[in-house]
Amino acid sequence: MAFTLTNVLLFQVGWFVCILFASQWAVLYTLAAGCVHFYWSQTRVRDAIAVVLCLLIGVVHDSVLIHAGLIRFVESSLWPPLWLMCLWLLLGITLNHSLRWVYERPYWSAMLGAISGPLSYLAGVKLSSAEWSSPLTEVIPIIAFLWLLVLPLHRFLSVRITPYVQD
Repeated sequence: MAFTLTNVLLFQVGWFVCILFASQWAVLYTLAAGCVHFYWSQTRVRDAIAVVLCLLIGVVHDSVLIHAGLIRFVESSLWPPLWLMCLWLLLGITLNHSLRWVYERPYWSAMLGAISGPLSYLAGVKLSSAEWSSPLTEVIPIIAFLWLLVLPLHRFLSVRITPYVQD
């Protein structure tokens, strides 16, 4: 129970650190949070797979938004900024732990993603250096659709990779 609460806290604090303080602090916090997480985790290999997959899916997701002209970042015009990649890494450490209850249920995780993904981006754009490049009436349905797929896709890939590794 303490590990799950720590896992939630690491992510929530990390979300604010990444959004409010940008790349340098995001990297430092993410490294520290990762060290804490992996020190206490009983499923290090599965968690490492979850983190790497989350980063890969996140970079593709955010690159689609950037190249489609839906969102713009002051730091970078071609790739998602470092602080946003840190958010994806932090999300990865929650999937086998504090978000496990929803992550293991594809329909629930799709619905949670379709609702919470756009809400997180709305809050993130308000608080960070990101800007919408298109009207919200275009952007939000696209983000909702992408997030409808993000967690189920992550789970699909993770389930196929983990049998080949041991914790």
